[in-house]
Amino acid sequence: MAYQIKWTIPAKDSHENIADYLIQEWSEKEVRNFINIVEDKLQLIAIYPDLFPRTNKRRNIHKVVISKQVVLFYRKHKVKRIVELLVFLDTRRNPSKLKL
Repeated sequence: MAYQIKWTIPAKDSHENIADYLIQEWSEKEVRNFINIVEDKLQLIAIYPDLFPRTNKRRNIHKVVISKQVVLFYRKHKVKRIVELLVFLDTRRNPSKLKL
């Protein structure tokens, strides 16, 4: 049985910020491509939450590369069968400012 995906406010905000950037700077094709890739990765995460590697800093947080410029961080809750999306990180920014 698949895990339920739960979006946190920082995940929603960061996803929206990236999509807005793509809308302003790129074409509609790139926006659709980004959204499709995110949806595909979320389907994989829901079925196989341990598929993607854990971060070095915190063992209970996983990361998945969406594109060369975007990484998604998420946490799995076994008992509740929930995957909590934490944040979409623009890799061009300073990662030391990321608070997980």
